[in-house]
Amino acid sequence: MSGQLTPAGEPGDGGWREPVLGILGGLGPLATADFLRTFYETNMTASEQDLPRCIVDSDPGIPDRTEAIRSGVERPLLERLNERIRGLLEAGATKVVPTCVTVHHFLRKLDPAVTARTVSLIDVVIDELRSTAGPLLMLCTHGTRLGRIFEKSPGWPEVADRVVWPDAELQESVHHLIYLMKRAGKQPGMTDTVERWLDGTGCPAVITGCTEFHLLTGELARRRGPDAIVDPLRSVAADLRRTVGGGTRPEPAPTP
Repeated sequence: MSGQLTPAGEPGDGGWREPVLGILGGLGPLATADFLRTFYETNMTASEQDLPRCIVDSDPGIPDRTEAIRSGVERPLLERLNERIRGLLEAGATKVVPTCVTVHHFLRKLDPAVTARTVSLIDVVIDELRSTAGPLLMLCTHGTRLGRIFEKSPGWPEVADRVVWPDAELQESVHHLIYLMKRAGKQPGMTDTVERWLDGTGCPAVITGCTEFHLLTGELARRRGPDAIVDPLRSVAADLRRTVGGGTRPEPAPTP
């Protein structure tokens, strides 16, 4: 575990600083890289110098989240998460976005002062669902299902009736595709597979409850329209001010 954190950022004008997005990546690496591209494409400006700053720590060595939930061996993962998030905050991040949904099972067990400066992709999904008509097909890992990560959110009862969970056979296929994307990235036919799942369940829209599906949502949006997708990484990129906030006075960083 790291020691006491220094204040975020190095203000040079009496304490004012622009917001900085921290990205906890490597969960998996290709989804992280694709999110960084989405982040800048979405916030494109006339001048390169006006683009928002972000700090990325892509650490594929963070233990597998589903396996940690299954085995109950959580300490190594918790220690690594704590170290990586604190490092991003020490480096000047205003808020930290984890590029993984299953990791939220463990984020809830960290120091609340740290998690208060971590963006919840669960909350982002629920916010999107409040203004989205169902049914939407939830695509997530076994770990997210086992940990009931969405269901444990206080806002879940408000939107639960809009979500369709895959049956056992389809869930196996979803989890398999997630890990195939982790190993091989986006491959021809993967988006077709997701569309078959949508058609087979009668759902017009999908929730990317695993960030690996961010690799496919651009193509899915082109085929079915942006309203057919709830993708928390796309939502974060599209609403930077809501995610990170405006320019802020540096806050005292959390202590262990």
